[in-house]
Amino acid sequence: MNKDNKSNVHAGHRERVREKYLKGGLDSFADHEVLELLLFYANPRGDTNPIAHELIRKFGSVSQVFDASYDDLITVKGVGEAAATLITLMPGIFRRYSQDKADSVKIINNTAAAADFLLPRFVGVNNERVGLLFLDVKGRVKNFVFVSEESLRFAHIDMRRVAQLALQNNADSLIVAHNHPDGIAAPSRSDIETTKLLINALGVINIRVADHIIISDKEYFSMAANPKFAPMFITRISIGNN
Repeated sequence: MNKDNKSNVHAGHRERVREKYLKGGLDSFADHEVLELLLFYANPRGDTNPIAHELIRKFGSVSQVFDASYDDLITVKGVGEAAATLITLMPGIFRRYSQDKADSVKIINNTAAAADFLLPRFVGVNNERVGLLFLDVKGRVKNFVFVSEESLRFAHIDMRRVAQLALQNNADSLIVAHNHPDGIAAPSRSDIETTKLLINALGVINIRVADHIIISDKEYFSMAANPKFAPMFITRISIGNN
């Protein structure tokens, strides 16, 4: 097969893959086909099917491909700078999309509403991070911030920084959220002790910790909704009651 014929075959294959997607979405696609389609837009010519197969083989799954670092991706044959950049963009795009959808939640008056607001903010986050959701007296969202944009274990949270942020946001109460990227959505002993310290520290300035929600993948654990931990929390809104 000469070069022109080979190019025509690839072009025809790409059109068939695009048409399959436009007619039925991604539900009927195998994992490697999802990556193959994505790579069309970083590699305008050539066969991306072998590259997609190699990515799955090397990293194990679509999600692990998207979680891979730029430096690891670039080692895969056929993955150039454009493809590696596009792939590493995906978790951030997923997170931004999910956050934008979740921002329609304006009042946090139960655990489910809190989880709906918080979970999208941890999509694709592979290091432990601590977030604070500030609420007014009626449970309306004042602000959400990560205490640090870098990796920060909950046990190392800066109590003074949390208090400063709560006062700056004129919060009546707050919900703490942090993730267990490689674990389960349940509090560790240090999580429990640090939560107690935070409740006591903020209580001095009359700001309530309404809940501590621990996130792992798509699951979450609400300490305020759990009978074992609920007595720790005092709040004017119904966090912990679905």
